[in-house]
Amino acid sequence: MSVQLPPYRPIKHRSGLKVMGAAFHALLMRELQTRFGGYRLGYLWAPLEVLFQVLIFLVIFGVIIERALPGMGFPLFLVTGMVPFRMFQTIATRALGAVEGNKGLLMYRSIRHIDVIIARSVLELIIYFITSIILLVGLAFFDIYASLENLHIVLFCWITLFLFSFGIALIMMVIGYYGGEISKVITIIFTILYFASGIIYPIHVVPEPYFSYLLYNPFIHNIELIRHAFAPNYPAYHIDITYFLKWTVAVNFLGLLMYKAVEKDLIRSK
Repeated sequence: MSVQLPPYRPIKHRSGLKVMGAAFHALLMRELQTRFGGYRLGYLWAPLEVLFQVLIFLVIFGVIIERALPGMGFPLFLVTGMVPFRMFQTIATRALGAVEGNKGLLMYRSIRHIDVIIARSVLELIIYFITSIILLVGLAFFDIYASLENLHIVLFCWITLFLFSFGIALIMMVIGYYGGEISKVITIIFTILYFASGIIYPIHVVPEPYFSYLLYNPFIHNIELIRHAFAPNYPAYHIDITYFLKWTVAVNFLGLLMYKAVEKDLIRSK
């Protein structure tokens, strides 16, 4: 009696690129669900969150600061500062709990800790870039227009800010894993950075020597260039984007160096 064997079917091995793509897609979907799954408003929460902040500052400081903004309306000033800063802050602070918050996924060999940071960072870039577009279109309904002549500069600033944020996120991931209580100090540091980055006031009205001190903050140069691109009459004499790019290279180098130094410890913690 002969036994009929099923036909031989070779096992299809997926390439490393396909495995990485599948892992990234899974991480992105999980982050999207984690980010907005608990809110009834869902994806609308991101633009609404920034909109509430803009309205609050408009009510409190609108009349006063409007007079110190040549060539740019205060609502446009706030939107072009708050949205990029929120992206930067969210990417950095959410990286603090990346190791502990993703232990279940990190059990899979194809997923590494840096993959989690990449997925989270890309998601925040998409969310806040779309948020920026929605709010700018909303301002246009109230006859507050942004110049579209320098969109290439705006895109350049967003991409470099994303890279800067990614480097900071790698550093924050290591700090969050080893730092313990120091993670709580990070929130305070970002609060200080918020008020030291000219998000709600034009820095060119700050007197010397404090104006020069503020320019040591690399974040300012990126945000101010975005504002100048959207409103060409906005002052640009203090902007040094090369300085920001040097910081971007430095934080990414330091972040990757720290990640590689502790990668074995992170793998053992899975």
